Amino acid sequence: MPESWSYRSQFHLLLVLGRRFTPTSSPDGLIGMPKRLCYSNAARYAQNHRAEGVVYAEGFALTHDGLDFYLPHAWVVRSDGSVLDPTWDDAPGRAYVGIPVTNSRLWPVEGGGLLHEIDRTLPLLRDGFPADAVADLGRPLTSEGAP
Repeated sequence: MPESWSYRSQFHLLLVLGRRFTPTSSPDGLIGMPKRLCYSNAARYAQNHRAEGVVYAEGFALTHDGLDFYLPHAWVVRSDGSVLDPTWDDAPGRAYVGIPVTNSRLWPVEGGGLLHEIDRTLPLLRDGFPADAVADLGRPLTSEGAP
């Protein structure tokens, strides 16, 4: 990446802005949205439930017991920093690390994620997120990412 860019990679972006979130069970009655469409699932869920104070988040999630690996993933974060995962309805992940995005114009309602689709990732690496586009939810990963 050029020296003038804000971030060297999506992993650098995640390290600086990323937060840790608390896994929670899905609410009763939540029917999982289509598998392998976590980015649009989370974005649509967040859009449809904005009045509840949720925001879209994207990063990596540690799968539930038995699988034991981190996957690129997207979910919704409640105002208390807990996760609501509209894609993994059978069991929530055991750990979620990502960026909570408040700016709904950035939410990938159609297509891939902010950190994994090159057309969305490159502008963020070059320019960073717009002012006030990242929520102060969850726990910082590093002191560099702390407010």
